[in-house]
Amino acid sequence: MESPKRERKIQELEEKFVVFFFKMYQAVRIYQNNSELLEDYLAGFTNTLEHLIGTEEFSFVAANGLLCVQGETLRYRRDNNRIFNDVVNFFQLRELEGIILYPAVKKAHSGEVLSVIRMLVNAGAHENPSKWLELEQKHSHCTWVNFIPAHDKDRKSVNTTKDRVRAAYWQAHASVKEVSEKLTLRNLAGVRKMKRVMQNMVKLAFEDESILLGASTLRDYDDYTFSHSVNVAILALCLGNQIGLPRKSLSFLSICGLLHDLGKVEIPREIIHKPASLTEEEWREVRKHPVASVRQILMLEASHDLKSRILLGPFEHHLCCDLSGYPQTEYIKEVSLFGRILQIVDVYDAITSPRPYHFDTYSPPKALTHLLNGAGKEFDAILTKVFISMMGTYPVGTLLHLGTGEIALVMDYQQKTGASMPRAILLEEVDGKVQRGEVINLEEKNSEKSLLRRKILGFYHPNKYGINPADFLLA
Repeated sequence: MESPKRERKIQELEEKFVVFFFKMYQAVRIYQNNSELLEDYLAGFTNTLEHLIGTEEFSFVAANGLLCVQGETLRYRRDNNRIFNDVVNFFQLRELEGIILYPAVKKAHSGEVLSVIRMLVNAGAHENPSKWLELEQKHSHCTWVNFIPAHDKDRKSVNTTKDRVRAAYWQAHASVKEVSEKLTLRNLAGVRKMKRVMQNMVKLAFEDESILLGASTLRDYDDYTFSHSVNVAILALCLGNQIGLPRKSLSFLSICGLLHDLGKVEIPREIIHKPASLTEEEWREVRKHPVASVRQILMLEASHDLKSRILLGPFEHHLCCDLSGYPQTEYIKEVSLFGRILQIVDVYDAITSPRPYHFDTYSPPKALTHLLNGAGKEFDAILTKVFISMMGTYPVGTLLHLGTGEIALVMDYQQKTGASMPRAILLEEVDGKVQRGEVINLEEKNSEKSLLRRKILGFYHPNKYGINPADFLLA
């Protein structure tokens, strides 16, 4: 039996292996093999692998939305969460369960290793990625690696709704990020994978909308634009579902949500990521992005029919119900349904998302009050009321301070019972860490507390306590 110290050392090496793998496939998209940076990443990758691989095969697998090295699931933490999810999506978008490396890899020269990484990256551009990889590997004669295709039976191993929602979220995140990066480099970008991911998201909305709403609380602070796009797509999809849109329209609407900020690829990064308030000149640049989104969508490799259905929403998502906002045009007399939906959910997610330069982050209930105050002027009155009803008095992800002294995270509403109060997850602090406690129903009386319902004394944005709601809602 290995000592705890040695076990921790191995875990650290396994995490380093994943990080170097991530850095390598990111770098080969940009640099040639003689790049000094790429050589540094390759050295880190091979040195780490040297310590991990023995005389047997080495497995690196993405299963159920998690990463496994040598059959052991890696621990997700706040500092590695984004990288691990990106790697999971990297495999999923290439229809792979993972890879197996054999001891002979230690004798492979650097050019061979880089060619395999480049092969993996390029597979994403093909209709049948895993089949293409199989053929390319035969031509390359790299016998020290084996690609594991994700067969249908393997995909079914993601067997809980929460697992599937989490996986779908990061697949959507990866797809919009990939399209944006390709357009930034002025490369051709298609939407085939994006369409497939969003069709799956539509199915999940019909299966359990509350879990999907829980996923919209996910925050990727390093890639805010992409997580915001996915959250807008989810909220738009759920609102569209509430008003009875057919599945095909919901699919188009969710793609509109994913692409509504695509035009930001034309705005300088220093403006998008500026950690302070923007100047008026910088705001003028930002206000150009709806028109730029139309321009970028027209450049996508997609059918004319699809483009025609997803152009108007992104163009209009900053136009108010009374036609104030931007961009101003004499051709629009009334904002379209998709535009009105996107405007509501875009504002909601934006004002509830903590960012370095966003000093007044609204709690979810306060954000709903903001929408209600603008109903009929800034926001469509009927859609706003439907959205507020869908989210509930205390939206999923709201942190509640209860009269019992407990802190609880809103989980869902039991709509079938007509409940006006939510179910919530009690949060407990153990050894300085917040942990998930029992699930309580705030509609019910609490026998241990004088038969009184737990009274809500206040509500907060979870960021106030450094809590990411999705860590508990999708656990």
